[in-house]
Amino acid sequence: MDTRRQISRICWAYTAFLAASTAAQLLFGALLELFVLIFGESRAFTRAALLVSEFAMYGIGFPLFAWLMGRIPSCEMKEKKKIRVGQFFGMLVLCYGLTYLGNVIGGLLMEAAGTLKGADYSNPVSDVIGQMDVGMIILTSVIIAPVMEELVFRKYLVDRLVPYGQKTAVVLSGLFFGLFHGNFYQFFYATILGAVFAWMYSTTGRIRYNIAMHMLINLLGGVLPVVLSRSSDAGNLFAFLGYGCLNIFAYVSMVIAVIILASHYRQIHWFSGWVRREESMVLTCLKAPGFWFFLAGSVLLFLMG
Repeated sequence: MDTRRQISRICWAYTAFLAASTAAQLLFGALLELFVLIFGESRAFTRAALLVSEFAMYGIGFPLFAWLMGRIPSCEMKEKKKIRVGQFFGMLVLCYGLTYLGNVIGGLLMEAAGTLKGADYSNPVSDVIGQMDVGMIILTSVIIAPVMEELVFRKYLVDRLVPYGQKTAVVLSGLFFGLFHGNFYQFFYATILGAVFAWMYSTTGRIRYNIAMHMLINLLGGVLPVVLSRSSDAGNLFAFLGYGCLNIFAYVSMVIAVIILASHYRQIHWFSGWVRREESMVLTCLKAPGFWFFLAGSVLLFLMG
């Protein structure tokens, strides 16, 4: 198996997914803007814009991506492992803490960049969520995104990278996941979280654990803060207390996540790959044309955002 060719083909598939999704989003966005000019602003058009964005990614970009990845050899784990309930919730606290830690890092860096350039950088994710009603947040963030993202960045990717070693699969899955988010606010936590999810999937071989964990993280980090914040602003005392408790839990989780990583990282047992390589995976990626095109497309997405 030619490692460089395999990595390049994988990257070409992600480049095609990125290009097709972005082009469809721009086209549909232009059509929606035309409708808004004709009929005026309405909540229906806001909802339509969000659903159209999801359709562009998973209705147009994903089928092309799945077809391309289906032509690349994969290796699904046959001996699957189970996670105990206590382990699952321990991983949930770890992932929740890492999400907020990465979010803090991204926010601080963007604030620093804004201070140096004299510009005000807003968080695009918060801006979008602020315009959504709770039903749409649940549909897009808690149901659609976790299922599709775990298929795209864990199932399809990890199954094709584990022959080169678990570390390779974990690192590249995290990196691809972070780059695909297209902005620095999400890049850091998405990269870290993506790597943890890739480790969990490559260790257990069960994608349902990833989907469930992803759904809970998005619920705790996306839906609950919005619901509690809006209710708190409306004068609901219980919502105000709940929002405060959720923030405390986020900070406690960050501390716990750092402690767990610092104390347990060296105890992680990584399984090695069974494809012999003549060079390091870093050098292989740098020599793969597809990798550079995917990187260029991701950078363009960051600039557009």
